[in-house]
Amino acid sequence: MEVKSEEKQMKYVIGDINKFAIQYILMPNPYDERGVIGQSWGRLDLWVSGKNLCQYKVGDTVNVYIWNLFYVIEWFCENLHHILGYDPFPLPVKGENTLELIQKADTFDIDEEDENYLWHHAKRTWIFRHTWFPNRGGSRLPSVYFRRVGENIEIAWNNNFYENKSIEFVHSKGVGVIPKKEFKGVVFAFLNNILDELDLKISERFQEDKKQLIELREKLKLLE
Repeated sequence: MEVKSEEKQMKYVIGDINKFAIQYILMPNPYDERGVIGQSWGRLDLWVSGKNLCQYKVGDTVNVYIWNLFYVIEWFCENLHHILGYDPFPLPVKGENTLELIQKADTFDIDEEDENYLWHHAKRTWIFRHTWFPNRGGSRLPSVYFRRVGENIEIAWNNNFYENKSIEFVHSKGVGVIPKKEFKGVVFAFLNNILDELDLKISERFQEDKKQLIELREKLKLLE
């Protein structure tokens, strides 16, 4: 997968924004955070069929996603084997996509406490493996799900979480389907490229952070 860089904006473009792409730029950390968290401060854009899922509005102002990108990097490295592998939705409900499956699963409610717990625990556990949202670190990351369907990856998003927070995502809800090979190529190129950048930026005195980057790379190698 070719990684294009726009030097004027210092932004990396991986993939085709009209199909599926990830763009990012690492920026100076405004909070003087150190190590891998501090060095990963930057902007992220996730494109699906020409839609930038990371854009949101506060009032009339359109904003882009800027935060510690390590949270996204870490989540992908930890969960790609669930997304690319065989990890179907665990509950006996029917739906055309992830959003419908979760909506149907949310309606389950019976008097038996243990069954209620087991049902919703299975749902929550699966959700943690298929959306980066719980790993957002307090940021305004869009709620996006990634699920394998045959030889494709379904990308679904629903940002109703933000409705009462005066935040409106430009693309608040939707579903897209990307060939698995294309999805894997873009995500792997993004992760390898940004891990390379972080490794160069992090001082040798942050050995634990360096070690963490090595461990994330090893997780990726298992799926290559």
